[in-house]
Parts: sequence; C-alpha cells; structure tokens
Amino acid sequence: MLDYDALRCFHEVLRYGGFEKGAQALNLTQSAVSQKIKRLEQSVGGPVMVRTKPLRATPLGKELLAHIQKVSVLEEALNIQSGLEASAAPISVAVNNDVLATWFSQVMAAFSDKRANPIHIVNADQTQTRDILQQGRVMACISQTGTPVTGGQSIRLGTMRYQLYASPRFIERYLHKEISPQSVMSTPGLLYDEYDVTLLTDYQRECLNIAPSFTTCHWYPSSHGFVKMALDGVVWALLPTLQVKQEVNEGDLVPLFPHKELGVPLFWHWTTLESAALADLTKAVKNIAKAQLK
Repeated sequence: MLDYDALRCFHEVLRYGGFEKGAQALNLTQSAVSQKIKRLEQSVGGPVMVRTKPLRATPLGKELLAHIQKVSVLEEALNIQSGLEASAAPISVAVNNDVLATWFSQVMAAFSDKRANPIHIVNADQTQTRDILQQGRVMACISQTGTPVTGGQSIRLGTMRYQLYASPRFIERYLHKEISPQSVMSTPGLLYDEYDVTLLTDYQRECLNIAPSFTTCHWYPSSHGFVKMALDGVVWALLPTLQVKQEVNEGDLVPLFPHKELGVPLFWHWTTLESAALADLTKAVKNIAKAQLK
C-alpha cells in the first residue's frame, strides 16, 4: 500500500523546487521529509526523483505525482459530500504565455469568487501543454490540439489571433515606410523561445507566403518584455491582437500587414474527475474564453 504522507512530501518537494522549501510548506524538518521520500522509493522499488538542480521527477515519479493529485481532489470531494471539513486541494493547470498575458487572470478572478482552491500554473507553449497533461503533471490545460487525452475531455474555446507589429520608430529606422514581407524579414525580429519558432513559421507561410526565416531574430523569453521590445523600437514581433489593443489604438504599435492575421485554435482539456472545483474552473475558462476569443 502506498504511503500517502510520503507521497505528499514528494509532491511538495517537487512543487517548491527543493527539500528545504518543501519541508517548510509541510511544517516538517528537512531531514524528516528526506527520510519519508527515501522510504517511498524503497516501497515503490525505484527512484522517484533525479536529485539535480532543479529537481526532476523520474518516469515512476511522474506517475506517482499524477496519482497523488487525483487522490487529493477526490478526497476533497468525498469530505464535502460526507460533511467533513476539507482543505481546498490545489488544481494544477498548464497554460501558454499568450493566454496568461491576456485573459487567464480573468479566469482566476471568476474562479476565486466561487472557490478557495489554489491554482498552480505550469507555463508551457500551447504545442507542449497537452503532453504535460498526458504525463499526469497537471489536471487540465489549454492547447492548440483538440484531441482529448486518455481519460479526459476537451472543448474548443475559440481562436487566438496574431499579427506582426512594430513601432513607428522601428518602421522609420529600418523600413523607410517600404513594407514588404522580404524587407521586414531582413530586419530585427523577436522570438520568445525555441517553441515560438512554430508560430512564426506558420505566420510566414500562411500569411506572408514566404519561406521561414529566423536569422535576424532576438530571443527574449518574457511576455511583458516581448511587447516592450517592440514598443522600444528594437524589433518587430508577432503578438496576440488581444494583448496590444491599447498600444495600437494609441499609435504606439502598428500592424505591418493589417489584413494578414494568423488564427490559432485553442482547446481546454481536463481529466475526468468527480471534482466540483475542477468543474467550476472549466466553467470559468469557457465563459471568459467565449467573451475574449471572438
């Protein structure tokens, strides 16, 4: 039989990124937490984490993490049904940067009006979030892939729209008001990280009808900084139209190709659990997405 106290220790150590912080969260000594995890590894017949910086779960550890997350949610539901006092179990969700930078805070606000459950967000590209859900690291995610994972459900939320933007200063400096796909791609651009290449590739192929090119792009992994780099005239950037409405209205950013817009479908995936909290989070996601992703 699994040692659930040890499992919770393992979960908190990984969640907080170290034994010391995990022990503090559990109100235990670091030594006690370490011993519990060692006993857990002995009982399951293998290591549950790779003790590097940062700590990483082994494949076995990932299975155990998925299990303890589901158990926590189910325990909360059972306690509520039986009339016992229950602590609000955290709900882990994988969400991409652009959604976090635009409308997911509204989801958090709507959910918090009904529930006290903490939301633990794993930040990942929309091409990667479904895999994180499939691995059992989270209970729900926003993905650009619609096919549900095994034991889960999905629903289409709408379309996130992107355009290529630059500041008037950038246009004057680099483009001399002569804007074409070829001239723009020869000037400094911006990528968030290696996964952002896919989005820019799709835009270049589908909207500009040119071969992908990234040789002039800076890498800048910050959602706020991404917009700031464009505003400061350093680069052009492919940005969600939702994120820069005010900057465009005030003339601080200009769409370089106003009629060339890339649409990325977004889907909400969630594991099939008897959890009222997860159901309320799903409802909040649907309602906010319906209002934002028109």
